[in-house]
Amino acid sequence: MIRKKGSEASTRRKQIRALKLYLVVYLTAVLTFLAPHSPTKSPALTQVAEVVEQPPTPREYAFQTAYSFYGWGKSEQKCLGILWGKESAWNYEAKSSTHDYGIPQRHMRNNTQKQIADFMESPFSQIDWGLNYIKSRYGSPCEAWKFWQSRRWY
Repeated sequence: MIRKKGSEASTRRKQIRALKLYLVVYLTAVLTFLAPHSPTKSPALTQVAEVVEQPPTPREYAFQTAYSFYGWGKSEQKCLGILWGKESAWNYEAKSSTHDYGIPQRHMRNNTQKQIADFMESPFSQIDWGLNYIKSRYGSPCEAWKFWQSRRWY
């Protein structure tokens, strides 16, 4: 019997050692998974960086919207680029002494300061407004540009 107890004790010690080894391996794996990776060495972050694109510039957004929403191709986009280049140099913070604001130089003489501030917040909402204005009043950027050339405003 004494021998059997020794054998049971030996088996028990082996089981405990195996359990400890298992726990060490398991905890190492968990901690490795949870540990932050260095941005320069992490393949996952590199792959995400390749997928995430920068937001478009206001000019890119205007051309994309002009094409996708209004169907205006390269020639109309060229007219739009020149028109808004002359009006505001594509500066969404542009202001004139005649109460014209933003990229499309929207005339806002009778608007409240809050309405003007809201308009000035986003170049993208300015572009949306400006493209709609051009479509409604002139039909296309090239027609707006022709009007601008004869009067220096649109």
